[in-house]
Amino acid sequence: HPGPGPALRGLPGRGAEPGRAGGPEPPPCDENTKRLSECLRRIGDELDSNTELQSMIDRVGAHAPKDVFFRVAAEMFSDGTFNWGRVVALFYFACKLVLKALCTKVPELVRTIVGWTLEYLRDHVLAWIQAQGGWDGLLSYFGTPTWQTITIFAAGVLTASLTIWKMS
Repeated sequence: HPGPGPALRGLPGRGAEPGRAGGPEPPPCDENTKRLSECLRRIGDELDSNTELQSMIDRVGAHAPKDVFFRVAAEMFSDGTFNWGRVVALFYFACKLVLKALCTKVPELVRTIVGWTLEYLRDHVLAWIQAQGGWDGLLSYFGTPTWQTITIFAAGVLTASLTIWKMS
């Protein structure tokens, strides 16, 4: 994938030394946090390396209306099966839409996409996540984490940071 687009250049943490996002040094991770991060990184890398998925996401317009997001989300769970892979994939899809909005200079869409994601999760997925033991269930489902886990975790943190920065 190409480097950051113009919308991401000049943001806090961009252009810092490799391996560092800038800012204060994060506190050391406990073993569970480290394992969860590694697990999420592995998942993210698997999603990012799926060229068919990337192609389909690229075809979604930058001005995708709410009903498109909800149709995709509803279809993901249409067979009544809820699992961590699908929950993570929904977050991934939302993050890709947010990044697309930022890169196409439609930052107001970022807040909207985050709202859609939270609304769908609250209305359709939250009860299932709670029944699985909350987010700790994700770690036990995916097992030993890898670099892919940290990648998706980092993408989530980056998206949240960009959203907060754009809203301020």
